[in-house]
Amino acid sequence: MRGGSSVRYGASDNAVLKLALWREWKSKCYWCREPVTFMSCQIDHIVPQVITDDELLHLKRHFGLPDDFDLHDPQNLAPSCASCNGPGGKGSSAYGAPVYLSQLDKAARHRPAVIARVQAFGRSGKVAEHLLQVINADLSRDDARQEFLEHAPAVVQILSMAGDGLADYRSFNRLEVEVDKFGSEQGVTVSLDERGRTTAALLEEVCGADLGSVLREPVVQLLRQVHTRAVDHFEHRNLDNPISAGASISDWFVIELESLDFHRDGQQIEFTAGGVFEGNLLASLTRSDSRGDGLEDLQCEVVVNGAFSASVFWDLASALSDLEAGDCEIDEWRVDDLSLVLAEWA
Repeated sequence: MRGGSSVRYGASDNAVLKLALWREWKSKCYWCREPVTFMSCQIDHIVPQVITDDELLHLKRHFGLPDDFDLHDPQNLAPSCASCNGPGGKGSSAYGAPVYLSQLDKAARHRPAVIARVQAFGRSGKVAEHLLQVINADLSRDDARQEFLEHAPAVVQILSMAGDGLADYRSFNRLEVEVDKFGSEQGVTVSLDERGRTTAALLEEVCGADLGSVLREPVVQLLRQVHTRAVDHFEHRNLDNPISAGASISDWFVIELESLDFHRDGQQIEFTAGGVFEGNLLASLTRSDSRGDGLEDLQCEVVVNGAFSASVFWDLASALSDLEAGDCEIDEWRVDDLSLVLAEWA
């Protein structure tokens, strides 16, 4: 663990810790990536609390977890929806899968900010405490909901007067984007601020194009690039023992659209989109065996994640919905190759 901390599950009021986790993970369940309200959000242990000492020792040895790995430290905590954290959710027997280590890596990156948020809250006055009570209010109760609706607009007004953009919020939606001629679809979670919602409205009301159709070509390009990079990674992982990889397939793959914008240049309007992606990819590999006199087949598995940007163009003189897709670029790329470790562990 990178420096001990008093910020941990159960050390004090978990509501403050939950708020810090919820904000750092962008108000989404870390497992299914769906938006989750603060009220319904739960704190989940990525490596389950029920793990035995022997199992934890095994994880430390084979996956490089620090000797002082603390199950209740923010390095092992994430916000979860009730479905993923409950019976029949992500389960507790698969923590050796690559996706778990990928999530642990994310939690480790979020850890400093989570700790800073919790500690800053502890130095705050009564205003922070009262606001936490408001955030944690059960709005399914008629009296609480009525109270909230009566007084919340004043808070929004105060924010708008305190500075531009402070009263902005993000809306969430989910689209199913068709990605091939066979009707296969890729889910895209859409999280937009005010500018993004304005751009989406422009696309629909002025250009006559719905967001799902606009995203189709960029999503197809993104998936193609991700699989190409994955196969290239598989084939170049061991240059001393060349590997031939088959086409990769997705065990799961998620795309989140986080920004949408536009600008006009003469007769042309350029729409730009940006977001993140993550997925678990598998491929069959063939390489020379250790004796060099034959071939052996392997199964490779990786978790990839990163960020992407894309653009779409519309000429004002063109017909409605006649948009031209530009390039979709992978701006950030990370691959966690755990297949050999998993094979050794198995």
